[in-house]
Amino acid sequence: MAGRRTDTRERAQRVALRLFAEHGYEGTSLRMIAERLDITKAALYYHYKSKDEILAAVLGDFSASVAELIDWGKQQPEGPQTRRELLRRYAELTASGFTAAARLLQENEPSLQDQPLAAEVRGRIFTLFDLLTGPGVLIGASGPAASLRVRLAIAALHMAGDEAERAESGGPELIKAALDIACDLVDPQIPESGPERTPHHVGDLGGPLAQEEVPAAEHP
Repeated sequence: MAGRRTDTRERAQRVALRLFAEHGYEGTSLRMIAERLDITKAALYYHYKSKDEILAAVLGDFSASVAELIDWGKQQPEGPQTRRELLRRYAELTASGFTAAARLLQENEPSLQDQPLAAEVRGRIFTLFDLLTGPGVLIGASGPAASLRVRLAIAALHMAGDEAERAESGGPELIKAALDIACDLVDPQIPESGPERTPHHVGDLGGPLAQEEVPAAEHP
């Protein structure tokens, strides 16, 4: 019985997130969630008394996962290896279904202004972005280019998470491709002017490992 109860709660969360995405948070009712689950409203009421309770459960799980990721990141040395591992671990979260929760916060911000958990998650996302590219980057305080790169990096992971949820196959490949893009965005390899140089060599997690200057060929 406990297994069934847990399964229904998890299904209700997934269905509610889909309906929130389709109709908005304000436009979704508990009855709509029950109908999509093909159960009675009374049966759903046994698990959740309101859609606010469902939202709290979803955001609570998301917040706890991001907090765990932040705690890990704060204990690591700054550098490309840590940034790439942070992105990899966040990609795992998007692959496990948290993309819909992130999109919910973004698309329903006015409706969720009074939700304490929504504010908590946003604050933790700010902290995660600071770990990725330096303090203030999410609001552009460290420069518009840095702010745009980190936003695009996380957006790539969210987009891949959405596609992976809908795809019948190839989900892991989508997540991996998005992760590669995100890593390149957060640690861009910008060619320098001056003498010709050898191409950058990128390790599995780190940034450029070596870069040797090669003098331009002399002309007779």
